[in-house]
Amino acid sequence: MSDELPPLVDTHCHLVLLDERGLLQQALEGAAAAGVDEIISVGLNLEDSDRNRLIAERHPGVYFTCGWHPHEKAAPDTQQMEALAALLRHPKAVAVGEVGLDLFFRPGYHEVPLAVQQRSFRSMLELARDAGKPVLIHDRDAHDEVLAAVRAVAGSRGVMHCFSGDADFARSCAAEGFIASFSGIVTFSRADGIQDAARAVADDCYVVETDSPFLSPAPERGKPNLPERVAITAAAVATLRGESVEDVRTATTRTAHRVLGIGTPTTAEARA
Repeated sequence: MSDELPPLVDTHCHLVLLDERGLLQQALEGAAAAGVDEIISVGLNLEDSDRNRLIAERHPGVYFTCGWHPHEKAAPDTQQMEALAALLRHPKAVAVGEVGLDLFFRPGYHEVPLAVQQRSFRSMLELARDAGKPVLIHDRDAHDEVLAAVRAVAGSRGVMHCFSGDADFARSCAAEGFIASFSGIVTFSRADGIQDAARAVADDCYVVETDSPFLSPAPERGKPNLPERVAITAAAVATLRGESVEDVRTATTRTAHRVLGIGTPTTAEARA
């Protein structure tokens, strides 16, 4: 029996942003060394989604998503929607994201009116429904509004990216077909509600992510995040749940494969 840890999936990172910082090759090599076999690189708009496609085409184990971030100042027009739909037909396109709602308004962060965000989000939920794809949702200070939006589009399912709610919200999300994705925030000292959610969710109702280059987990806070650090988050979740790192890595990889439609059974899964 191998002493190696089971592989991991970083279910949400931004390889385009790492590439812009000259960190792409380092990120991919570090991920491989840490046993992160698959990376989901997430689109923020049409141009960014297409750039993620190019990276995914060049690198085995990298997949991409097509999305329209809530910070986009206008909802996508007909041509942009058609282009996103075409991108979603690519064999390495696995989800619609990053999409959602952000009610943390602040000059220099974002000031997009809620009504504009809601139009964009509805368009993306319908795009995912029509393509049969899951959705990666950005939800900042908008729990009730996000749940209302996904309930309005039958068949919506996917991942609550960078989960920021508590255990009750995780259960509400699961009831609507959405699993929680825990980021480096789960390692922060003032994240009690998120940590409670990590303890409470079912084994098949959560995954892990980096949101790289953002949200580097403790003790790496303040540094550009890298996909390899999803291993730190997985280990922190294991501690919170009183489970082994091996079990958490196996469970999150299995769930990521199921929800995102990627991968093949791992050796660890075959032994289970």
